[in-house]
Amino acid sequence: MKMISRTKLASIKKREAEPWIYSYADLVTNLLAFFMMLLIVSMSKTPQATSQKLVEGIKEYVDKVVNGKRQLDGTPIAAENKVTELQQVIDQYIRESGLAAQISLSRVPTGLELTFEGALMFDTGSAEIKPESAVVLENIAVLMAKLPARFFIDVEGHTDNLPISGRYPSNWELSSGRAGSVVRFLEAKGLKSIKMRAIGYANTRPVDGSGDAEANRRVVIKVNSETME
Repeated sequence: MKMISRTKLASIKKREAEPWIYSYADLVTNLLAFFMMLLIVSMSKTPQATSQKLVEGIKEYVDKVVNGKRQLDGTPIAAENKVTELQQVIDQYIRESGLAAQISLSRVPTGLELTFEGALMFDTGSAEIKPESAVVLENIAVLMAKLPARFFIDVEGHTDNLPISGRYPSNWELSSGRAGSVVRFLEAKGLKSIKMRAIGYANTRPVDGSGDAEANRRVVIKVNSETME
């Protein structure tokens, strides 16, 4: 005769002492089957467009809760990952396009900084974007448009300290005009104007000590995660 261990005997006695578990399990299974049947019936009697919306709603819920892409209130989770992804894609684009000497990309605590050499984007004394740089800016705009809603864009215009002549009376107007041109371009490519600012710094923020170096003539596009004020 096969002997039953004390542990197994105790488990059997415990199951026999709680017979409600089996009824509860059957009830849950039946309810699940019932609701699945209702879903199938409702979809079969629903117009195709409505059924499609139902399917999309289910997929959206899965993305939000199951896959963890967003919280229930729609707030993106780990938005910093989007910035990292943007940085990698833009960096690859710059290198493959042979523009590393004219465009620099760096990570900062608030997001990203993309610096364009002034001669790449504008002619001397002009705030009109060059056609060849417009192609580059358009590709970058497409990437930036995928950022989460809490990010905004600052476009900064910088000049050297040399006097200018022509349309603009000073470097203040020139730097502001260049920043505005870039913002208008990005807006035309789908970025929301409410999420952007155009700022002209003239020659007040040189990257070197002299202020007259060519490196000071630049446009900086900042992707920030801080709140606009």
